[in-house]
Amino acid sequence: MVRLDFPTTYNEGKYEALIVGLDLTKAVEATNMVIHCDSQVITNQVNGDYECKGEKMKKYLEQAKRRVNELQVKIVQIPKGENEQADHLAKAASAEYMITPDKVLSFIQLSPLIDVVDVQEIGFESNWTTLLVSYLKDGTLPDGKEAARKLKVQAARFVLIKDVLYKRGFSRPYLRCLGPEEVDYIMREVHEGICSNHSGLQSLVHKLIKVGYCWPTMQKDAQIYVKACNKCQRFKNIIKLRMEELTPITAPWPFAQWGLDIMGPFSIAVRQLKFLIVGIDYFTKWVEAEALAIITEKNVQSFVWKSIICRYEIPRVLVSNNGKQFDNDSFRYFYSQLGIENHYSSPAHPQANGQVKVMN
Repeated sequence: MVRLDFPTTYNEGKYEALIVGLDLTKAVEATNMVIHCDSQVITNQVNGDYECKGEKMKKYLEQAKRRVNELQVKIVQIPKGENEQADHLAKAASAEYMITPDKVLSFIQLSPLIDVVDVQEIGFESNWTTLLVSYLKDGTLPDGKEAARKLKVQAARFVLIKDVLYKRGFSRPYLRCLGPEEVDYIMREVHEGICSNHSGLQSLVHKLIKVGYCWPTMQKDAQIYVKACNKCQRFKNIIKLRMEELTPITAPWPFAQWGLDIMGPFSIAVRQLKFLIVGIDYFTKWVEAEALAIITEKNVQSFVWKSIICRYEIPRVLVSNNGKQFDNDSFRYFYSQLGIENHYSSPAHPQANGQVKVMN
C-alpha cells in the first residue's frame, strides 16, 4: 500500500502502483505473475494495443515495460467491480491518517518514480563505482601495475549482483553502493522522509547504513546536508543557559590556598576504609589525603586541622563543593575562628582544569 504524497493524475497514480508492484515482485525474486488491472488505458498501453501520448506518460510506460520485460508478467484487465480489495486499500492510503491493515506493507512516496529512475541512470560513467563494476563484470584493469593491484584489493570487498554493485560486510547484509547523483535523494528520504526525525550527523550516517546504502564520502556528505537543512537550523535544540565567565583561582604563595574534595566509595579495605578525603595545594599541586570509613563533619574538620593547618600553617582560602560535609554550621564556625576564607565551587573536583566558578 503506497501513499503518493505529491500531485498526480488518475493514470499516473495507476502507473505508480504498477511500477511499485513490479519492483516489489523483483525484490522477492518472483519471476512469473499475473497482474489484474481495472484500467483499460494502462492495460492496453503496456500490452502495446494503445498508443501513449504525452512525455510524462511515455516515461511511465517506458519504465513499466522495462520491468515487465525483465519478468514473466501477464497483465489482464478486469471490471472495476472485481477490484474491491485494491479499492479498499487505495481509500485507506488516501485517508488523512493512513490506516494500514495487518500483514500489509505500507509506505509514503514523496516524488514520482520516473524522476528517481532518471536520477539514478544519469552520470554512471563518471562515478566512483565505474572501475569496480568494470573489473567485477569484465575483468578490466586500469593502466599501471600499482593501480591494478589497488583495484584488485579494493574489489575483494565488493560484489556485483545483477549489474548492481554492493559492498560486503562482516556482520551486516550487503550495502548498495550509490553514485554521486543518487546520494542527495537517499539522504533526503532518510533525513526528511517518512518516519524521519531530522537526525544529526552521526545518527544520519548510522541510519543510511542500517537501511542498506554506502558510498566513500558518507560522513562528509551527511555533515554538509545536515548543516544545510532549513528545518534543522530553525528548530534544533539550542542551549539557553546564560554564558558566564569562569573565575580563575590562583594562589599567591605555597600552601595559602587548598582545594578539598571527597572520593569514593571504593572497595572496602582494612578497618572498613572505603572513602578518601583529598586536599590539593593550588600553588605547588601538593596532595594530602586520608582514608576514612565514614565521611562526617567531624572527620573533615579533623583532616583540615591535622593534615593542613598543623603541617603547613593556617591557609588563606579553602575551596570545596557544596557537600554537606563542607557546608555546615560547625565547619563554617571552625574556619571563621581561624580567619580562613571558604569558597564553594560547583559539585565537581575543585582543582579540575585550574578553573573554578566561585560562589560566595
